[in-house]
Amino acid sequence: MPPKSGENLRNTNTGTDQDLFNIKVFLAAAGILGVVFLGLTWLSRGELGLGDNSLQVSEEVQIDVAQQEEPGEPEQPPSQLSQGEKVLLVTSTLPLKEDGAKALASGDYTAAVTAFESARDVDISDPETLIYLNNARIGEDEAHGLAVIAPLAADSVAASDLLRGVAQAQTEINQAGGIQGKPLRLYLADDQGDVAISQDIANELSQAPDILGVIGHDSAATAEAVTEIYTSAGLPFVSTNPTNEASQPTISSKLPIADALAFYMVKLNHRTAILFYDGNSDYSLTFRQSFEEAVKANESTLTAEINLADLPNSSPTQTPEAEIFVLSPGDSALQTAKESIEIIPNDKVDHFYRHVFGGYELFNPEVLDLFGSMATGTILAVPNAIYQSAASPFSEKPRTLWQTTVDWTTSASYETIQSMAAGIDQSPTRAGVQSALDSSAAHTTTVRLIRVRINVDAPTGYDLLPIGTMTSDGFEPE
Repeated sequence: MPPKSGENLRNTNTGTDQDLFNIKVFLAAAGILGVVFLGLTWLSRGELGLGDNSLQVSEEVQIDVAQQEEPGEPEQPPSQLSQGEKVLLVTSTLPLKEDGAKALASGDYTAAVTAFESARDVDISDPETLIYLNNARIGEDEAHGLAVIAPLAADSVAASDLLRGVAQAQTEINQAGGIQGKPLRLYLADDQGDVAISQDIANELSQAPDILGVIGHDSAATAEAVTEIYTSAGLPFVSTNPTNEASQPTISSKLPIADALAFYMVKLNHRTAILFYDGNSDYSLTFRQSFEEAVKANESTLTAEINLADLPNSSPTQTPEAEIFVLSPGDSALQTAKESIEIIPNDKVDHFYRHVFGGYELFNPEVLDLFGSMATGTILAVPNAIYQSAASPFSEKPRTLWQTTVDWTTSASYETIQSMAAGIDQSPTRAGVQSALDSSAAHTTTVRLIRVRINVDAPTGYDLLPIGTMTSDGFEPE
């Protein structure tokens, strides 16, 4: 049956409309998806002006992550050096010095000066106090730097003798206006006689451009361990150990001291000697060998060699005879040597005038006091630089500055600082300091022979009577 005209027509149009609607919906959805796709693409390419910020954030995140993943740099060990920020030499004025150290470390130089001045008023003999006081007075001003390494904790007496020489030199230099208008700042460190600690200090100093020279490292082991480090860095180094010739020691063990004593023994028409030496001292053992050779060369005889380090447990089984008593005490107690000399008979020379021969270790009023009447007639072979030094144990300056007696190490360290200062004056560089030290070494090979005479009216109780000088070229009388 054919459809009704109105009904059939209505059903046909509705289907067509539905199809058109579906097509429109599809196209609209496709368009929306296309726009979304394009938008995402543009975003990823930065086309919408947001790409720069998005990239920057991404890079920052990556950098932060990378920084978190990288291991942190190792912490630098604390400095071994002190220009006054920490006290290294323990004395009776420790609280006052610690107040000064805290003030200096905080940058309050006025308070530091006040504290160190107070400490010096209490104990004028403390050289660390004077060094830190001088440094505090410099404050933040530019200064030339030198370093001093000493056994401050293990051997405060030896360290103090060394520091008195450098402190006296620093004081005189700064009071005179400095070097080329700049003061001298001293840095201290304690190597504790330890090789590893000494090497750490040497490496730190080598990398400090303000440090132009180093003096110290008392033991043979520490001096040998650091010499190459300083040499590689071009940092001038003068060891206070006389046997370390590679470092230009303050006093060379190669000086003709033994030759001078052996020569003058014969000059007095004496041919026999007893040698007292310290078997625990590298320098004393070196002197022993040199003196044995010098005695043979002068056709004389050693009737006995006594190791002071073994006394009194190993006194000679037979009493030796000799005209001359030669002392190279090293670190041994001189009282032991003096007692040993007194019990040894001497038939050839009257007891009052018999001769004690020695090197610069005996060049000290307090040492000579031990020998009593035997001090008169004592013959000393002393490096000329020490004999003439403004820091000599027989000079007025150190006695006034410290109100105590100094020894040869004070003189030697004073002369070393003065030589370094002369190098800085010529050229404020490490090379300039090294050149001055080389030149100084070439002129310090002279040994002065001295006769000691007791004089109660003299400031030190003794007169020093020059006899002559000994060099590698021979003896030259006064």
